[in-house]
Amino acid sequence: MRKPFPILLLLVALLAPAARSQAPIAVTPLGSIPLPWGLSNLSVIDSTLYACQNGVLVSARTTAPAITALLPDTIAGRLCPEAVYVVRNNRDSLLYFSTGSEQAVNTSLNVHTNAKLFKNRHVEVKSWYRDICHPVFSPDGNAMVFSSRGKVGLGGYDLWYSHWNGSRWSAPINLGNTINTQGNEISPVFYDGYLIFASDGMPGAPEGFNLYAVRIKWGAKPDDIIFDNYVVQPLPEPINSDGDDWEMAFDSDGDGGYWLTTRNGKEQLFTFSGDLDGVMLTGHVVDEHQRPVPAADIRLLRQGRLVASATSDSTGAYHLFALPDNNYRLVVTRQDYYNCNKTVSLVRPNENLLIASQTADITLSRLPFGRALVFDNLFLEDGDIELSASARQSLQPIVDYLRDNSNVLAQFTLYCPQEDDASYREMIIARRISNIQRYVESCLPSGGQISYKSGQQNDIVNAQSMQGNVVYVELFPKK
Repeated sequence: MRKPFPILLLLVALLAPAARSQAPIAVTPLGSIPLPWGLSNLSVIDSTLYACQNGVLVSARTTAPAITALLPDTIAGRLCPEAVYVVRNNRDSLLYFSTGSEQAVNTSLNVHTNAKLFKNRHVEVKSWYRDICHPVFSPDGNAMVFSSRGKVGLGGYDLWYSHWNGSRWSAPINLGNTINTQGNEISPVFYDGYLIFASDGMPGAPEGFNLYAVRIKWGAKPDDIIFDNYVVQPLPEPINSDGDDWEMAFDSDGDGGYWLTTRNGKEQLFTFSGDLDGVMLTGHVVDEHQRPVPAADIRLLRQGRLVASATSDSTGAYHLFALPDNNYRLVVTRQDYYNCNKTVSLVRPNENLLIASQTADITLSRLPFGRALVFDNLFLEDGDIELSASARQSLQPIVDYLRDNSNVLAQFTLYCPQEDDASYREMIIARRISNIQRYVESCLPSGGQISYKSGQQNDIVNAQSMQGNVVYVELFPKK
């Protein structure tokens, strides 16, 4: 199910400190880009997506309507013929290459200088580091993070960082056991003040590679790195999945990006749009007896448009991911239950966390089949025939349910106080039926789900409650 970790199957990309739009679509929907197997080493430079395919540096313009193929990059091939990865440093605008040769990749990184197109120099890193791969630079270019299987470390590939001291890069420093594990930590990339990376060794995580984020700051000293609260968070679904997820690279404007995944049983390149710094809304859907309600449909709407959706699991649990906003509607539906429709505000109170957590538990009331629902407050006075606002509100759950469940029929049976004048009583009931019918059917695409009648004593389940202004509603599954 999970594939073994291949050497050099790593990611890094540089995120320039550009303003990003607050796209309400967050990370959905996802689009699959059909490309040949064997991609690795993703990065994006000046709206060009770079990758390595079978040892060759390939690229495609991300401004095209759709990426359908990655072709060998002739310019990068001239600058560094053995390059398998390329990234740019904002501080000096130099291109840094990782190569596939055993000699270069183990001890140094090639750097292309703008002044001398075909002259490369090396960034020397201590020779006791092995497989030095995929450097990524902080937005100011003064810090470099990379992955390496050094002779020292916590196990497998670890993430290390080095600081530019004005003339050379400092000796690498291990990022520590908050980030590094006995497994492999790969694919570092900076994202708006956070470090995102892939790991297959986080405690309690699913098997294989998953993507994580941690807030990162630099201290007063050049080599002082600070991880706020030391909280490492997994990225939300649908970025992480039940397959391997790694190699994330962001578009130049930061409004989306790419990553590799095996969620469909094979290695694929996926794209996403929107922002990752949002709110994970979680909760449980239960009935009026606090029993789990599985298979409930949960939708998050903003201004009537669908933002995210989920289905409650066997325990009633659900989770949704969206950007912070005060104007969401959470709509929960389930066959044989009343709908739930409530306003939800999503907030990120702690900027140290890329993904805030918020809870919203939902209670759904089961619709009763085989017994009548009693409404004794639709017409308060004996002579009332108009539906008040409160009466419409009382009927709204029935209307919502009938609108969303065309396989359910409803019968309205109306009563009014016993009067000596039978014709007057029947006239009041007829006017009430007409007004209820007009309201209910105006809310439904078809009136074929509703029947109405004037109640008689032998029609009522509980004859004692027929006195007064009472409306009974009985629901029936359509045969």
